[in-house]
Amino acid sequence: MKTRYLLLCFLALSTAVFATHLKPPYDKSKPPTLPLPTAYQLAVGALGSATNQFHCVGASLTTDFYAPAWSFTFCNTNPPPTTKVRYFVVVFDGKVMEDGGFR
Repeated sequence: MKTRYLLLCFLALSTAVFATHLKPPYDKSKPPTLPLPTAYQLAVGALGSATNQFHCVGASLTTDFYAPAWSFTFCNTNPPPTTKVRYFVVVFDGKVMEDGGFR
């Protein structure tokens, strides 16, 4: 009987710990403080000289990082099987980070 209660307590505790690390989705009722065109220019600037090899295939708002941000997906212009993907995140304060592609 004690084992059952201990298992239930452990499950509740691990669920509570896991839930504290989840971020709520972006509130779409508020406009982003960093406009999409500006964020795109920052992401392309971070892409650097590879802009001739990659094109943007997706952009979205995310809260997966410490603050709301724009997430950009760039794919290379070469046909498969050499397809490469690069991810960039532009936080609303203008900071640009390259995501390692762990999605």
